[in-house]
Amino acid sequence: MVEPESLNYQKNRKIKTRNVAVIGFGTIGTGVVDLLYNRGIPGLKLVKVVDKDQERKRAVSLPAGMLVPDLKAATDDPQVDIIVELMGGIEPAKTVLLTSLKNGKDIVTANKKLLAKEGSDIFETAAALGRRIGFRASFVGAHSLIHEFRQAKAMGRRFRKIQAILNGTSNYILSTMSSQGKSFAEALKEAQVKGFAEFDPSDDIDGLDTASKIRILLGLIGDSYHTVGTFPLEGIRDITQQDIQYAAELGYSVKLVGVIEQGEGAFNVSVRPALIPANSLLGSLQGPMNGIELEDDQNVVTGMVAPGAGADPTAESVIKDLLDIYEGRPMPVPTSSEIIPLGSAESVQRRFYLRFSALDQAGVLAQICNIFWEYNISIAAVIQKEAVSANFVPIVMTTHLAKEGNLQAAIAQVDKLDVVKAQTRVIRILKTAT
Repeated sequence: MVEPESLNYQKNRKIKTRNVAVIGFGTIGTGVVDLLYNRGIPGLKLVKVVDKDQERKRAVSLPAGMLVPDLKAATDDPQVDIIVELMGGIEPAKTVLLTSLKNGKDIVTANKKLLAKEGSDIFETAAALGRRIGFRASFVGAHSLIHEFRQAKAMGRRFRKIQAILNGTSNYILSTMSSQGKSFAEALKEAQVKGFAEFDPSDDIDGLDTASKIRILLGLIGDSYHTVGTFPLEGIRDITQQDIQYAAELGYSVKLVGVIEQGEGAFNVSVRPALIPANSLLGSLQGPMNGIELEDDQNVVTGMVAPGAGADPTAESVIKDLLDIYEGRPMPVPTSSEIIPLGSAESVQRRFYLRFSALDQAGVLAQICNIFWEYNISIAAVIQKEAVSANFVPIVMTTHLAKEGNLQAAIAQVDKLDVVKAQTRVIRILKTAT
């Protein structure tokens, strides 16, 4: 757990102690309350904890009167300087944050779903009222980005490309499938048993959690709190042990990757499974670890790795935000309402991994290659694997750079061939610099 000294607290500065109220006394809330109340953070005083469940036993004992059920006891209390929102969900969390801002309070939140969907209202209100928002806990595995963005803004640097693994659950499942040869279902069950996956893991394995974090990061890069439109989103439910093994043979790992690239007048954004070089920073991440690769406008590449899940890292991120507010440090937040333009997904150029399920007979490759030739798709490598079914054999192919739209059109034609017996599996191949 983070100690005050490691948080760069400036002991000799004479700053008024800030009173803090924590709303939400679950797992993460308990971690934050423990740091504030039991361990003590100089300059920060816990004065109130709000949770509707007043009976449940928790690891932290509070004095009588500190734990209350009424939200207004915190949001409307003039003695409270900072509200920490750890409730989750959209409402009443949004109302809590907006009310707190209007009542002259600064806010800290770990609520990535709220910021991704309704962040425009919250950031706009904070900007209009001159209040401060801390939200690094909303993407724990990449919380060091706050420091990176703060430095970049001070130096006039702009980031033009981000590739990131931002979900610990998905990375645990994929790395377990790779290292232990387990199926997706087996790896998911293990993640749930070990506490790395929720009972309902849909947000994690369907890419929704990563997409929320990418939306927040895009707002910082584009300096806009305007809600971003839709972009390609795909989870990992359909990743098979076959694809994990074939990718490894080609020197790649399969990862769920969020991508932001600045193109000509627009950002190309996606969240999808991807093949990453296995010996790269992102490709080598194991278990619930998160990682991010940043490239700025000077072609300087930065790589960062951090735990992607857990109550302790989240609680520590909240405390860092509280200290930033207390000490008056600059905090990167989007300041504009300008629309962030998104580029056409069809025009993005990528390399592709393709797995066809075809009849084991002469002429199959020729039919596929003829279609690819029509769509200007060049093949980099072809491997025909041993049959895994009496009905078809897998053919693994990688391409050179090709437009997404051309590739999708070609695959639509290939899948109509009589010799192709299942939908072709398509996974993008990403180049890394670390």
